[in-house]
Amino acid sequence: MAILRRRLLSTTAAAAVRRDTTVWTTAPLTIVRPAAESLFHVTVDVSDSPDLAASHTRAGQYLQLRPPDAVRPSFFSIASPPSLAVARGEFEFLVKSVPGSTAEILCGMRRGDVVELSQVFRERFRCGSDFAARGLFDCSDLRHWIWN
Repeated sequence: MAILRRRLLSTTAAAAVRRDTTVWTTAPLTIVRPAAESLFHVTVDVSDSPDLAASHTRAGQYLQLRPPDAVRPSFFSIASPPSLAVARGEFEFLVKSVPGSTAEILCGMRRGDVVELSQVFRERFRCGSDFAARGLFDCSDLRHWIWN
């Protein structure tokens, strides 16, 4: 029983350390509006975090986003081109509202509400000319590829 308790404490401590490695940046929402049925156009103002804005360099990159009422963060693809992040200090997302999800909370927020963003991660996949045929994109990825 003592060994099991030590393992449990060790596992809990390791999980706590892993969670602390994410650097969170607080930023306000500038736009939350319907784009289509169950889809929302969401824009986050990252102008106060130029390093975060500059880290978006390629199509297909994503980050974690955490609204204040969410149980846990979710991953979202950045829909806007990197040039928008540099020029206007904004990240745009096309978010599908799914009942009971972090996305639903995000889609219910308003201009000025604050969210937390993780660092930008590398692209999810490399696209060839047949990426649409393989179904390897979501709404944000498609929008990003159209702009670039």
